[in-house]
Amino acid sequence: RSATLWIGSLVVGLGVGWLRPDPPTSLTFLSVGQGDCAVIQSAGHTVLVDVGPKSPTFDAGEMIVVPKLRQAGVHDVDLIFLTHPDEDHVGGLGALHRSFPRALVAVSSQFRGSDQMIARLKAGGIPLESVLWLTMSARVKVGGSVLDVDCPAWSPGEPDNEGSLFIRATNDRCSAVLTGDAGVRTEAIESATRVWSAQVLKAGHHGSKSATGEGWIQAVKPLYAVISCGRGNRYGHPDARVVERLKADGVKVLRTDELGD
Repeated sequence: RSATLWIGSLVVGLGVGWLRPDPPTSLTFLSVGQGDCAVIQSAGHTVLVDVGPKSPTFDAGEMIVVPKLRQAGVHDVDLIFLTHPDEDHVGGLGALHRSFPRALVAVSSQFRGSDQMIARLKAGGIPLESVLWLTMSARVKVGGSVLDVDCPAWSPGEPDNEGSLFIRATNDRCSAVLTGDAGVRTEAIESATRVWSAQVLKAGHHGSKSATGEGWIQAVKPLYAVISCGRGNRYGHPDARVVERLKADGVKVLRTDELGD
């Protein structure tokens, strides 16, 4: 029920035989409007957590994510986690797949029974037989970083937010936790499964009142909370009570609608 996936960190010397040092590990929350896309880069490898929204007039994957990856010198994406099937998290999948066709797509096996997830994958051009269906928990090693992934229990008919992947990314210096759109009920369940402490927390569900409960904040004990949301969005994200809750606990709040990436 637990698996480990290695994304290689082999460095090959070319020409006169010198080795170019790897760039530092980074975690970037891209400003994709009302949606999510986080980019983890380590030892020359790239992993995405969600791929931004898509609407009839706007494709964040095509217009934002792919261009920014190209600007950052990314030639290949190794792995794309889709936390859950909502359009604002998976809409950019087609553009990412066209630009980085070798990227492996990882999804909670809980969503094998989700017609919406299957439709999203097909719309993104992803063959279902190529999907890495994660069961229970997994560990992904990316260069010098480790991603521990949990798949909360979910059944068709329940809100798909509650099946969102929980991911804790760590290296020898820092750590971060990302939880898709999971709400306080799932946060409470997950808080008992493993150690979730981290310096950086991506606030759940774009800062909605349904997530980032006090118990979860105490479980993670973050120094920073990143809220990924669109400027002037119609949902009122982030909820003022969530922002105040974080600040009251001494957490510095960073918002993509105000700060960009």
